[in-house]
Amino acid sequence: MKIKEILDDLLITGNTIAKIAKEKVHIGEKKLKEALHNAGYEYRNSGQKGWYYIGEGEEPLYTSVFEFIKSNNSHPKVKQTTPIHAFNLNQSSHDLKRDSHPIPLDVNSARTQGKSSIHTEFTPEERAILRDLIREYVLNDQQDSHGDDLYQRVVTLEKGKRYGRRLS
Repeated sequence: MKIKEILDDLLITGNTIAKIAKEKVHIGEKKLKEALHNAGYEYRNSGQKGWYYIGEGEEPLYTSVFEFIKSNNSHPKVKQTTPIHAFNLNQSSHDLKRDSHPIPLDVNSARTQGKSSIHTEFTPEERAILRDLIREYVLNDQQDSHGDDLYQRVVTLEKGKRYGRRLS
């Protein structure tokens, strides 16, 4: 959406920056305000209220607001190598050699492709690792549920014996 369209919409009574950000630009209010500030605009509350251009050069009315949104992605690009045999489980869904080499997993593969894309398919190795992780979680969860102290105390209570007062 162009900055001129946003400024024109703000002139309409009842339209707020929050409403325009949510319904038309589909970003948060803070992000839209930040983009307008980055484009050289400031909001004046005294005198005539509104957004005014204070930047240098020509006013960027026909520039997309998205060009002025800074990315908060301060996470470094990480390439993680994890040996498959680190996931040692009783039941394995794939054949593993104990002397196998680590499989490099690029955790930022979607970011490195240029345009925003969504990772939709896993490799067979990744599927096997995920399947084993889920299996391990389920097995550990079942074992831990009976080892819980509260569970053991409730099981050992005598049936029919009252503990505490009864409210009438």
